[in-house]
Amino acid sequence: MLIEIYPKPDGMQHINLMFCEAEPDPEDGWVRAHIEAFPTPPKRIFEEERVGRTYTTLQYGQCVIGHSMFYIEKHKGVVDKLLGICTSELDRTSLDRPARNAVISRLALELDKQARFSVDDQGNLTIALKEVDEAEIRKRLGELIAEETPVRPVETVGSEA
Repeated sequence: MLIEIYPKPDGMQHINLMFCEAEPDPEDGWVRAHIEAFPTPPKRIFEEERVGRTYTTLQYGQCVIGHSMFYIEKHKGVVDKLLGICTSELDRTSLDRPARNAVISRLALELDKQARFSVDDQGNLTIALKEVDEAEIRKRLGELIAEETPVRPVETVGSEA
């Protein structure tokens, strides 16, 4: 999911949440479920292309979605952090994209309480996972992947029924 924010002349903002239907990102399911609970639908829904991909854009006014942006950006930040930490583990899994996304999103939700916004060395806002080391994250990811991986029946060669 991409997030784009555009200032309006009245001091408020338009916020575009952009979802690629062909290649959903891990945070998409949680964010969609979160915004479906809003009493007000998006101001506009349209398709546009970014970085060679087609996105469905849901445009909200700041007054409608502003109170949720902290949680949306935090979840997206934790997912991005996990993708950076666990790239090799995720590349080795045989899970399809929806199952892989579900595992990453679930782990992000488990780590939500330890996640904090912080400022990095370059002055950029980033997510830090306090009191959680990368080995623990990789171990938990392995457990979640194992839960999602189907068990194949063992075939015995030469047995007759």
